[in-house]
Amino acid sequence: MSRVRPPDNIEIASLKKKQVAQFDVMAPGEGTPWEDRGTHGTLGAFIKTCIKSLHSAGKMTEQIRRPETNTDAVAFLIGCAACWGLSALIHGLILYPHYRDLPDMDFDPTHYFVYCVIGMLAAAGATWALFTLYTMIYRKLVAQEKTQTILPHVLVYNVSAYALGPSLLALIPFAGPPLAILLIGVNMVAVGTKRLRLRFAAAAIDAILSLIVVLVVGLAGYFVGGIILHQVYDPPSTPITGPQVISTPGQ
Repeated sequence: MSRVRPPDNIEIASLKKKQVAQFDVMAPGEGTPWEDRGTHGTLGAFIKTCIKSLHSAGKMTEQIRRPETNTDAVAFLIGCAACWGLSALIHGLILYPHYRDLPDMDFDPTHYFVYCVIGMLAAAGATWALFTLYTMIYRKLVAQEKTQTILPHVLVYNVSAYALGPSLLALIPFAGPPLAILLIGVNMVAVGTKRLRLRFAAAAIDAILSLIVVLVVGLAGYFVGGIILHQVYDPPSTPITGPQVISTPGQ
């Protein structure tokens, strides 16, 4: 029995629906503010991108003009790392009077400011390292979800970098850093569902698991780094030791 081939000018709704459902994850968009920093200026484009990432990260990642290269994402990551470095420096300067006025402690201002600078550089470097770790873990988890479509590493890197926009909030003393981390986690879920076309449950689980691992590693690195630093460089505050004069009745 021969098959009847429909004429070329006849459209079949079911086939048309399948064609429309396909999505090119590497399709270029109209461009993010950061990609147009030649027009907005570097600082202006960075701030605009961060603000846009705060309220519509998923939509913004759909607008990436050059998803096949990570040059723009790396530059944006550097800006976010600088925010976390400046955050560490700001908090160190704010806490300066507290450590200076501690009772029974010998305080060295020079050592304290050296610690602040080291903390700033360490926070910026840690942001870069932890982001790299995050993308490695996240990409492996996402690969298990997308069995039919292998997502390019550069795309995962780009959308994850733009999700770091809330890092700008880290400049706000005390409340800023935890709020930034929370919103970055929300952004990671948003870009997973919006740009990477993951199911919401998969996007949430993959992003949260990756973020938890990164936070645990970051906290461990903070404490270990502090111990090592105190071994190789004198701390700014040391207990005052020496003979104490004890007064007795009648003296």
